[in-house]
Amino acid sequence: MIKLEELIVQFPGKCEQKEGAVDEEQARSIKQLKEAYEAGIFDGDTYRTILEGLGERADYTATADQGGTIAQDHSVVATGGSAAVGGNVGGSIVMGSVYVGEPVEDPKEALRIYRQVLVNSSTHLPLRGVDVGASDPATAKKLGLANVYVDLDTTSKIIKVTKSDEADLARAQAAGEEEKFLARYVDERVFSVLNAAAENRRLVLTGDPGGGKSTFVNHLAFCLAAHTLYPAESWLNHLPEWPESEANLLPIVITLRDFAAMIDESRPGPPQPKTLWDFVLKRLDDQNLSFTAKAIQRELRKGQVMIFLDGLDEVPGTKQRKYVRDAVTAFADNYPGNRFLVTCRILSYQPPDDEEQPDLRLDLENFPVYEIAPFDEGKIDHFIKSWYAELERIGSVPGQAAGKLARRLMEAVRRPDLWRLAPNPLLLTVMSLVHAHEGRLPDARALLYERTVDMLLWRWEEVKSGGAEKIPTLRQLLMDAGRADLDLKRLLWRLAFEAHGRSSNSDPQEELGDISEAQLTHALEKLKRDDWQWAHLMVEAMKLRAGLLLEREPGVFTFPHRTFQEYLAGAYLSTQKDFSTKAVDLGSQGALWREPLLLGAGRLVHVAVDVDKSLTLVNRLCPAREPLEGRNVWLAADVLREVGLERARDDEWGRELLGRVQMRLTNLVGAGYLTPRERAEAGETLAEIGDPRPGVVTLEPNNHSCRCFPHER
Repeated sequence: MIKLEELIVQFPGKCEQKEGAVDEEQARSIKQLKEAYEAGIFDGDTYRTILEGLGERADYTATADQGGTIAQDHSVVATGGSAAVGGNVGGSIVMGSVYVGEPVEDPKEALRIYRQVLVNSSTHLPLRGVDVGASDPATAKKLGLANVYVDLDTTSKIIKVTKSDEADLARAQAAGEEEKFLARYVDERVFSVLNAAAENRRLVLTGDPGGGKSTFVNHLAFCLAAHTLYPAESWLNHLPEWPESEANLLPIVITLRDFAAMIDESRPGPPQPKTLWDFVLKRLDDQNLSFTAKAIQRELRKGQVMIFLDGLDEVPGTKQRKYVRDAVTAFADNYPGNRFLVTCRILSYQPPDDEEQPDLRLDLENFPVYEIAPFDEGKIDHFIKSWYAELERIGSVPGQAAGKLARRLMEAVRRPDLWRLAPNPLLLTVMSLVHAHEGRLPDARALLYERTVDMLLWRWEEVKSGGAEKIPTLRQLLMDAGRADLDLKRLLWRLAFEAHGRSSNSDPQEELGDISEAQLTHALEKLKRDDWQWAHLMVEAMKLRAGLLLEREPGVFTFPHRTFQEYLAGAYLSTQKDFSTKAVDLGSQGALWREPLLLGAGRLVHVAVDVDKSLTLVNRLCPAREPLEGRNVWLAADVLREVGLERARDDEWGRELLGRVQMRLTNLVGAGYLTPRERAEAGETLAEIGDPRPGVVTLEPNNHSCRCFPHER
């Protein structure tokens, strides 16, 4: 049951007087609300509050808000068939990502309702735990995704070869000189992510963690749905390179880890097209949208759908990944006229070292691959300006202060130790959030995450009041149990560590990054002598007043982004007495533990003020004798980056370690042991810690202007 305090009743848009109430639609809305109340979807207080809201606005028609926000997370949106953005008060009712109303038979109306649900669930920046307003249901202030979205680029360049050049190209190919030929036709303009999506009916979009993959999916799906719903509101202007002939495609967004969790491995034989369609049907049923299935399938058969398959890398277990890969291929082949966009982390999409094990490959046949480029300097500045302009629009920042704060943040992110983080959209968002509420940025990325975790964990009103006013509910509950902030944080560190570890488990029942409410409650019970009732109150408080754990579906929690899970797992690792031994063991398991290990080392230095533990890890990864695993040298070098070169040089041992790692990494990069992608990244690390070869120019770590973005290599 949804309670009053869990719900914001909001009807977005400016209101204008209209002659005569829409009695028929009003009566239909009240009937639907009553049925939802009787079905136990929300309690009596919520029911009465919504009815009051409808009554107060019965004689009004909502028109588009200039800011472009359509609906709020956890809000009730009443929409009518001919409504502008926000809709009429009356008609079908959408609550969060669920339709609360009666089924309809008209296919057009069914698709309209489906699109409205999609719009309602994707209208905001998809970082609820990082968005001030979204993390605290006591406020209706939300950051509109379209208002802060920055167009992404790929790492590819535009190549223009005309038909008249095709014969020359064929001759060049025959002579093995294709690259030399094409170099003459490379346009220096970058190829945008939207370009890639528009020009390829199938593609895989890869990017770093927090690089903007899911945000792009939400943005494109939202704009396509909103354009069809509200063609007069110019949503297509947000997609300048999108073909107008396909502006009315129906978006379907599938989170692949959710699909993987539903897979029944007892099914004999390879996956069929129906396998993925069954999951779509289940999601529609969860959203009370089963009646839209026939209309959606009709659009699929006509080739009028764009299917987004988000997070291929988040599917746990080799067996499941293979199954999901094959299911996606089978579905795409069965509906060839539609568009398909798959997202995946860069490193996870790399072919395995063992080419004789094709089952380990994630790559999809006939799906061109495009990599998202990090933000360049112009995009960083554009995001910061848009961020503060949006905070000004929603009233969180006084108008006269927005420009000044934006300039200060643009200067702050250019600090040598933070500049390399700014090209990552998620980390830039985190820095913007922390800057907006603290007026400054911390000194290192471990500190940045630590500050952000604290902000996400406690009520926003405490941040704003400096702790001088009412004690937050979560903290009051801890005080009642004789506990402090650290006790809760340590518990969350352990849960994050365990959740992250499950991502490498081949058990199909284990979901990547998910923490069940039962797990959370059981862990909390231990903080107060197995007091289940107190633990339940803690869970409820965390649902409503904290943004560090998000309830992505009833009874299932996750962190706002995998990078937060990685930091918290690293924090747990950093508190272990045998930190370096455990870190080396986890590092040997591959890319899964690389970030938690590095963030744990950074936390030791910058939060726990313990440099020696991190240097001990460097020594274990790169001992005086040759390490057994060559990649350990590269990992040791990245640990030194977290420590800081000057700190490493503070004593004789640190200087010895630095010299040893520099020499070993030089040998590793030149030995051909790494894949091309790994060699490029290891070479960048070598440039930062210092290349000992004579005549090689080393990037000076104290000068951010020397730091190249990855796509500028």
